[in-house]
Amino acid sequence: MIYIEDFYRNFGYPFADQANGGSIKGMLDAIELIDQLAGPDTTLVPGHGTLVKKQDLRPYRAMLVDIMAKVKTLRGQGKSLKDVLAANLTAPYDKTTLGDTQQSKDRFITEGYDEVQDFPPVVDGKRTMPRH
Repeated sequence: MIYIEDFYRNFGYPFADQANGGSIKGMLDAIELIDQLAGPDTTLVPGHGTLVKKQDLRPYRAMLVDIMAKVKTLRGQGKSLKDVLAANLTAPYDKTTLGDTQQSKDRFITEGYDEVQDFPPVVDGKRTMPRH
């Protein structure tokens, strides 16, 4: 059994808590580490949600990679946060993401938008995030 904290959640969209030093990249790094440490039958205990196995992290990782790539492309095209939110990038995942509120979606996409360009550094465990 491994307690995996909050980098994975199976209720709502990811929350990286960037203001307190978290990042979506950090979530991806943590998933890679758990993939190396856990066996196929190891029980993983997330900070929020039900118990999972490492194979349950794979679609979550794929979603993170997919959404981040799409956000990066749109931001690289000069799209505003409002435009990126309006693109409804989570649509392919909404049916399989329990608790997918608009607030959860918008927070996740906003974190991705902030992270793909000009991501502020962590200073004394905190990161000053842009106001939107």
